[in-house]
Amino acid sequence: MALSPINPGRGIDQNQHLNHEHPMMEVQRKNECCCDGCGDPVIGPSYTCNICKEQSIFGFDLHKSCAELTGEIHHPIHRKHPLTLDTSDRKKSCSACHQDCISRFSYSCFQCEFNIDLQCASNWSKILDFHDHKLTPLRKPGQLQCEVCGEDSTSIYNRYSAAFYLCSICQLLVHGRCSRLPSHVKTAQHQHRLKLTWWFEDTFPKIQNFCDLCYENMDKSRAVYYCEREYCSYVAHNYCATRHPEAVQDSVDDDDDDRIISNQINHFSHPHVLALINSDHQDNGDDDDDDRIITCNGCMRPITKIDAFYSCTEQEESCPFFLHTACAESPKMISFPFLNEFQFELHPRAQYWIGGVFKCFMCDTFCQGFVYLYNIISTFAVDLQCAILYKQKALKHEAHVHTLQFNKNYENTYKCRGCGTSKKNYWFSCRRCDFHLCISCVKLPPTARHRYDNHPLKLTYDSVKNELDEYYCEICEGKRDPKLWFYSCSDCDFDCHPHCVLGRYPQVKLGDSYKHPAHPHLVTLVDKRRSEIPSDKRERILPCDKCSRPCEGLVFECSECNINFHRTYVEPWLKGRCYS
Repeated sequence: MALSPINPGRGIDQNQHLNHEHPMMEVQRKNECCCDGCGDPVIGPSYTCNICKEQSIFGFDLHKSCAELTGEIHHPIHRKHPLTLDTSDRKKSCSACHQDCISRFSYSCFQCEFNIDLQCASNWSKILDFHDHKLTPLRKPGQLQCEVCGEDSTSIYNRYSAAFYLCSICQLLVHGRCSRLPSHVKTAQHQHRLKLTWWFEDTFPKIQNFCDLCYENMDKSRAVYYCEREYCSYVAHNYCATRHPEAVQDSVDDDDDDRIISNQINHFSHPHVLALINSDHQDNGDDDDDDRIITCNGCMRPITKIDAFYSCTEQEESCPFFLHTACAESPKMISFPFLNEFQFELHPRAQYWIGGVFKCFMCDTFCQGFVYLYNIISTFAVDLQCAILYKQKALKHEAHVHTLQFNKNYENTYKCRGCGTSKKNYWFSCRRCDFHLCISCVKLPPTARHRYDNHPLKLTYDSVKNELDEYYCEICEGKRDPKLWFYSCSDCDFDCHPHCVLGRYPQVKLGDSYKHPAHPHLVTLVDKRRSEIPSDKRERILPCDKCSRPCEGLVFECSECNINFHRTYVEPWLKGRCYS
């Protein structure tokens, strides 16, 4: 057996490790033997004992990692006592996997007769989450405390007459109710299934330390429910998740994201068949410099290259109809608990408003597209994207480290970190950090384009301090608050207000013409604003031809007659009423 020593003459004597009684030499092995510590083949750097080799044909060999194992560890699977490295060749059974220890080395607690082999010791997180607890009832528990809920044995016996149980694998001490916690639950407050873990402090050591349902601290919490998604840090106390009014036990095999997306669908909002277009497509279907942007007819948001969407199969016959897959799969009915469980029905447009333009009560902005209505003549409307956000209940945003939860606040005590407003009722918030975003800022796209810049503009959350301490928008040339969000291009030093690059009504198609009930000509949907320049008469604000109040903001214009109209409701009961 050829040996190629590493650093010839360098050895490790018995005072440097606890694994062998003789000095050992560091060598390079080529799968010529098995490790006497773990039993696996030895490849690469290892240690060998020349004395044992002379005394026995088998010798004594160790992986470098096995030879350098620490003599004592504190392991989460047995928290009562430290575990000592046991290098004896006595027969042992692993307390974690309940198999005979095939390796010589193990970690043991001699006081509790607890052993764990090296493989289980290194894969402890998998064992803790997935092993079946070997619960043994303690008939005379004395004064004990449940390690999950913290209640002592006296209060448990008084209310439930239940015994305490001890897991022989991980030493988990629980009473009967906590031992029966479901492995998975689903709540209305989060879009994904939540999984039970008995060891929160080891699963999430540095991520999240407060409950996303009650917002209380999770210090010293043990059994909690958490979202398994890699990008999601949603966690909740076990009692919050299981006692929540809308919580239901969920099947392990049921995955709400493992759905099949059809290649072709018939959608209630459109008369033609829609075909699926996968991600990584061209934005406009051409390779030229066409700047046209594909817009989803459901949420009125741009469809980007990474979005899968449905397209009308009759495009060649001038039918440009597109839907994000998420918009196409939106439910026909949805309820909002903060609105007394009213059922809202999905409609392809707000048909009793001219042009289908409505004001969403959640984001307080004008929209045009799919709408959830309490009834068909209702002015109480929710736009599709807001409904999707509400259904999610929580989200991760690049602007904040923690998960943001949907909540309502009517007292105007919140201030949006994105735009500075406090005049909104619905928010996504991190209450622990007092971080709040209004729905409109949550809906801002991460990138945008403008004709003044050839590069994509990135949504930016903090301004870099400049020497003059002056910040301006490159589009409107007005001042910009450096504490608020803006779009920027670092290559061109181009910064601008979000509403200057996206428009004040990004979910409305400006420039389209419609029939107005109070006027014989077609009227055009336009955005009328007073000029920022004093005495500038280029953009005059005209009075409404119907109510005589000034027409400012989103209005209808007849260029032939040079008159303006406010948005108008056309349902018979309120027909002709102006909304400024």
